[in-house]
Amino acid sequence: MPNEITLFPDQEEFVGGLRAAIAAGNQSVLGVASTGMGKTIVSAYIARSAWQRGKTVWFVCHLKNLLWQTSKAFWSLGISHGQIASGKRNSDLPVQIATVGTLARRLDKLTPPDLLIVDEAHLAMAATWKKVVEWAKAGGSTILGNSATPERLDGKGLGYLFDAMVEARPMQWLIDNKRLSDYVIYSSKMTPDLSGVKKQAGDYSQSQLEEAMDKPVLIGDAASHWKRFANGKRTIAYCVTIKHSKHTAAHLNASGIPAVHVDGESSPEELRDAIEGFADGRYKVLCNVALMTTGFDLSAQVGRDVPIEACILLRPTQSVALYLQMVGRALRMKPFPAVILDHAGNVMRHGLPDDERSWSLEGKKKGKRKADDDEGDLQIQQCLSCYAIFRRGPDCCPMCGEELPRKGKAELQTVDGELEKIDVAQIRRERKREQGQARTLRELIELGLRRGMNKSSQWAAITLAARAGRKPTAKDFAEAKRVMLEIQQGGDSEQEAF
Repeated sequence: MPNEITLFPDQEEFVGGLRAAIAAGNQSVLGVASTGMGKTIVSAYIARSAWQRGKTVWFVCHLKNLLWQTSKAFWSLGISHGQIASGKRNSDLPVQIATVGTLARRLDKLTPPDLLIVDEAHLAMAATWKKVVEWAKAGGSTILGNSATPERLDGKGLGYLFDAMVEARPMQWLIDNKRLSDYVIYSSKMTPDLSGVKKQAGDYSQSQLEEAMDKPVLIGDAASHWKRFANGKRTIAYCVTIKHSKHTAAHLNASGIPAVHVDGESSPEELRDAIEGFADGRYKVLCNVALMTTGFDLSAQVGRDVPIEACILLRPTQSVALYLQMVGRALRMKPFPAVILDHAGNVMRHGLPDDERSWSLEGKKKGKRKADDDEGDLQIQQCLSCYAIFRRGPDCCPMCGEELPRKGKAELQTVDGELEKIDVAQIRRERKREQGQARTLRELIELGLRRGMNKSSQWAAITLAARAGRKPTAKDFAEAKRVMLEIQQGGDSEQEAF
């Protein structure tokens, strides 16, 4: 008898939402759930349910190691399946796990499945993915996409391929309900000097970023700070390039910290040694570039629970999706908070991991960036007196009362600095206080804009209606949209709460 798949209540709720969206007539639905929520087990549950009803199901991923990882999980749950991958012959089994590259090359020899599950669906706007998804849609397949961060740097929306989006419980709910572990963040007094680093495809130029970051002393010594704040913890270090990752591993080893580098070109033997050595404690820090971001499940690789306990961010990024994927690896449940050591300025760039974020199938509207704002519109700021980090807005530091300087560029340099602990609880209290003080519709929308929300007007309408103990109406949303337009046009009329 196949092993039973037992879902958490929030996972059952998520599955129910996906099924409801499909039952409503949507052929393709994007499911959005935080890293660590359990998207693989949810996908396995859905796949087995469809299989048991006589349906054909394909699970498609973009890397071969993710295919192997998913295959191992499916077999452990009693789901018989074949593989569509290089070196594998096509089989007639109703469940298949495929790599997108091989699948795209074999479409003329295959029949679309009843259900196509697209892993890491934010990649689906790439040409190969689009080819596969469009082929399946034309063949009548139901499409189910998985993503923790449905946002692309190029701004392209996923609405071209997906008809509807269903969101699971947010990260903060998962932390509050012990589904993910809490965290502490140590950020630096200074951020890396990226003033000379150009942008390519929306993110930093990798070659120039490597030059800026691959230095033995940069905003504090990563080795000394690991010993101070994360000593003995299983740690993932995220680096800019393979060269940078290898140098980081070498520097850590020279400092007495057992570390190892892995990348997509590592041999199976090297990868196995690194992962098993990390799981067994022979290596304390696993240095990589992108191997440990999208979908990689370390515990599944070794067949036992291996929680990531800390992460070191040595890779600045303009991508909030990449930032959340990096820190999310350390938030899988454990009985103590994860430690995030940010040497890259990413927390100041993107905010806290469990900040409220609005996702949309529409994509991001392109607009001009301010020429003097190389790091984008930061929504949190740092007191240079006590080094607390909090949401932007007050004239004085809420922690020590120090008057804050007006927005401007501080002189940045490479220094041997100290990482300072970010008081996450204080930031959350400040966020709730700030929201409580926003009483009118206009004030809530302006707060949402300061927080960088994509749907500030909708959030404000929902929040204000909830305060009145009711659900928002179409009239509420229309009024919020009107006020939003007035704010964008520079209007200053008073807006009363409704």
